[in-house]
Formats: sequence, structure tokens, C-alpha cells
Amino acid sequence: MSQVLVGVFDSFEQADQALEQLTQTGIARSNMEVHANNQTAHELTEETRVERSAAHTEESASYKIGRFFGHLFGGGEHPAEVGHYQEAVRRGGAILTVIVLDEPQMIAVRSALHEAGAVDIEERVAQWKNTGYEGYDPSAAQYSADDTAAERKSFAVVRESLEVGKREIQTGGVRVYSRATETPVSEAVTLREEHATIEQRPVDRIATVEDLKAASVEVRETAEHAVVAKTAHVVEEVTVGKEASERTETINETLRGTEVEVERVEGVPSGLPGDQADSLPVTRP
Repeated sequence: MSQVLVGVFDSFEQADQALEQLTQTGIARSNMEVHANNQTAHELTEETRVERSAAHTEESASYKIGRFFGHLFGGGEHPAEVGHYQEAVRRGGAILTVIVLDEPQMIAVRSALHEAGAVDIEERVAQWKNTGYEGYDPSAAQYSADDTAAERKSFAVVRESLEVGKREIQTGGVRVYSRATETPVSEAVTLREEHATIEQRPVDRIATVEDLKAASVEVRETAEHAVVAKTAHVVEEVTVGKEASERTETINETLRGTEVEVERVEGVPSGLPGDQADSLPVTRP
């Protein structure tokens, strides 16, 4: 079952180039048609005008779009998108309609239209509504080249982003040494000595047999000397290591950017010369 894909482009040249690219992929030229306003078509080269004059200069693009979708949907009410397509053409754009025959061809054509620069019509309509667009008005004048350029002038909306990272730095450290030390000490000790004593005293008594016997007594003298011994004892251990801690630091910065404000500008009152300058005649067969 055949289906119709519609690509919206900012210019006739873009739509025409997309048509040529699709032709090279095997899409029949008879299944494609570019719709653009007469002013845009007249800006093409003489060779292109001669080739497409019958299709693009004898009737208004908006009328052709309405007639195309009228044949597509019958005599019933058209979807709102049809008016958006007509509005895109009124504002200097162009649409390319492609009849596809099956699902694989539809996928290929949709991808090709996107790569060729087709715009999102819903996003474009949202932009128009910010400046007062409420729907397609058949009586509205076609955009001039200056009008189109002014509307499509872009303003960059800039936003700075803050990226906070971390880096490790050396904040110092400790170095532990182990070395031998000598400390003079004094310790008092009591030493005991034993000495032999001889005591003689005069006596006057009669000697006995025991007194006449020979005898001997040996008394030994003793003395204590200080003996020094040293024993090493571990009295403390020093362990070297690291411990981690975390802290939260608040970074205060100012991010720069730009904002775009849309201001509604009132139109020129009817009856002034400016009303006629932007209008183009619309002829129908």
C-alpha cells in the first residue's frame, strides 16, 4: 500500500536537491513533487525554470498543496498539518512530497529526507506560535526574501556548565627514624662485709686440761661486690601508617549565559503603503 511522506525544507533549493538525491536512489520522479512559492521559483536558474515552470509558476504553491492533500484525503476536512505545510511555504520554505510503495522504501526515504536537511514541522510551528501564529491564513501575504531572512536569523542561547573535579596534591608527611641512644644512670646499692675481730682481755684463773690442749680457729672474712647486668625491655611501639578522611567543600562560581526574549511586534495598520509591499498576486488556473 502506497503512502505519502512530506519533507519540509527552508528553501526551494534544499527541497530540489533532496529530490535529485532521491531520484538517484531509484525513486521515480513522477512520485515526487516540490511545492514552493512563485517568488522562490523565479530565483532559480533559467534552465531549472524552463524545466519546472509548468509545475511551479502557473499556480500558487499553497493552492497546489491544498489540492494535493484534497486528492489525498478526499473532500473531507484536512488535518491541521496541511495548513502548517502551507504556512511553511508562505514563509519562504518548500515541501517535498514523496509517494512510497512499501515499508522499506518509506524507511529509506525518511532517512534521506532527514539527511538532506528536512526540518521538524512541529518544532517550527512551536516557534511560529511564540510570535503569534494561530494557524494558516490563506489571505496572508507571501514572505519576501527579507522577511524570511529576518525570521530565520538565529540567536545563540549560551549556558555555561560547572564541572568540579578532584586532583591529588602532596600536603606533607612524616618520616620515622630508629637510632641507638645512651643514657647515663646512677643506682645506689648496699654492700655487706664481714671482718674477723680479735678481742683480748686479762683473766686470772687456774688452767684446766682443756686449756692446755693445742687448738686453732679460722674465721673467714666476706665482702659483697656490686654486680652489673643489663637487660633490654621493649617499652613502646611506634606504628607508621595512613588513615583517610573526607570533607565536603562548597564551590561558589558564577555561570554566564545568554537569554533570548521574543517580543510581539504589531503589524502595520491596513491602508498604509506597507501593506501592499509584501503581497504577491496569486493566480489559479
